[in-house]
Formats: sequence, C-alpha cells, structure tokens
Amino acid sequence: MSHIAFILHGKLRANNHLVSKIRSAFSPKFDLSFSYTEYSGHGIELAQNISNSNADYIIAITGDGTFNEVINGVMLSPNKKVKLGLLPHGTGNDFARMLGLTDDILALKKLIQNNSVKNIDVGLASFKNLEGKDASRYFINISDVGLGGFIAKKLSGSSKWLGATLTFQWAIVSTFLTYKHQLMKIRTDDFLYEGKILSYIIANGKYFGGGLGIAPDAKPDDGLLEIVLATEITLWEYLKNLTKIRACKKVEHPKMNYLRAKEIFVETENQPIDMDGEFIGYSPMKISIVPHAIQILCP
Repeated sequence: MSHIAFILHGKLRANNHLVSKIRSAFSPKFDLSFSYTEYSGHGIELAQNISNSNADYIIAITGDGTFNEVINGVMLSPNKKVKLGLLPHGTGNDFARMLGLTDDILALKKLIQNNSVKNIDVGLASFKNLEGKDASRYFINISDVGLGGFIAKKLSGSSKWLGATLTFQWAIVSTFLTYKHQLMKIRTDDFLYEGKILSYIIANGKYFGGGLGIAPDAKPDDGLLEIVLATEITLWEYLKNLTKIRACKKVEHPKMNYLRAKEIFVETENQPIDMDGEFIGYSPMKISIVPHAIQILCP
C-alpha cells in the first residue's frame, strides 16, 4: 500500500473539513499521514524526515513559500524517489499556476493513479543569510534581487489580507516611489552587466507576485534558468506594460533583457534577495541549476 504524507501549512490546522475530504477521497487504498508546519523552516524538517522514512508521495497543501521548504527538505534527503504533489492553498500559488495545478483533491488523486509525473529542475543559491553567514538554499520558482528583493523584505512578516495580487501590486507601487535603481555587477558564462537595474530575476517558473508572467520562456524541465534583466525602467513604463506582463508575454523595450544560463553570479554585496516569495538574505549570490532533481505530480 502506497504511503501518502500530507504536509499542511499550520494555518490550516483548524480546517477539519479539508482533512476529512482527503481521507474520504484516498482511504482505504492509501496509507495516509498528516503533518502541520509550526514555525518558519519547519517544512524543511518535516519533508526531510518523511523522505527519509521512504514515503511514496509527499503532498504539500500550502503556498509557494512553504512549498519551497518542502523542496529543500526533499533535496536534503538521500531518498530522491519520493514524488511530490502540490495542492495550492497559499496567497500566490505561482508555481502551481504554471503547472496547471488546482486545489481539486480528486484531480490530485487522478494524477497519482495515472502516475502523471514530470522530472523538474531546481535552482541552488549560495548567499548571505539574515545573520550575514554563508548559506545555501534550493528554489523551485523564482529568485530575484533589486526591486523584488526590496519588496520581499518589506512584506516579510506582514499580513497579506488584500490577497496576493493586490498586496504585491501595492508593494510594487509603494516601493517604486522610494526605490533607487541599484548599481550592480551581474554575470553569467557569456554575459556581463555593470550598471543600474530595476530588477534582476532568475526564473525556473514563469510567474511570480500572484500571477505576473515575468518569464515567458521559462521551462522548469529544460536544464536552464531564464534571466529577466530590467535596467532603468520607470514606474510609468511598468504600469504601461502590466497587461502584457499579466498575459505572460515579453515586454519589448530596450531596457528589458531576456537571457538564459545554467550559472549566474550577483557580485554586488548587500542586495536583499527574494526567493519563492520570501526574503531570505543578501547578495553576493551564486545560482546554478540542478537538472531533473525532483519528481512532481502534474498534468
């Protein structure tokens, strides 16, 4: 009998109806277990321990931030055979959006029954953590510096009662009003940029910020990361192109650059870093791709 381990965000602990629906859909053909995150980083511990116990599936019922923790826990485990699933229950759900995943429990069950799995890349970042110490972390969707890093720092620990889209748009506009384009040095194997930037986005997935399609060419299984470099873009230019960004289309502008690479270096120090919607530390940062690192249930 296959073992499915569900990791739920702690805010869902009181949602007994959700757990009842899951039990009804999967019992008695599957062995089920349920764990709840209790603090920041707990998802890493839970996923690592569950992977080490040789579970067949780990299903994260959460948003992008805690799914990032689950990814890190699995990557830290020697058991890479465990298959991951995602029932989106967060504010952004951007990675789920790209993969076409919903919170439909029966759709998840069908994916498991059909063994509908893709081998997905992950990014690995080395940086300075919040205490200024050397750290490393995997990410599944997007990491960025510049405006996005300042926004993540601003929103760190704050309530998103407006919802992901309105909260992020408010944060973008309000941060834009005080943001000074950052002087940065960035390079890949065949590209070097030194100058002012609005934002430097390293993408494994297409969406961030609750539905902004910032990286249209990103493919999470091609062994490459898409880079979006926005240099001295103004607030007006951003707002003018917002509809196109929401439609996940490239912005045709001389100060927008789209690149691809396997390894990226942000050499400027003390730039805040956004990773899968969370403020995790500061540059300098090195990012590399780990091809086909994990198995994820998706259509």
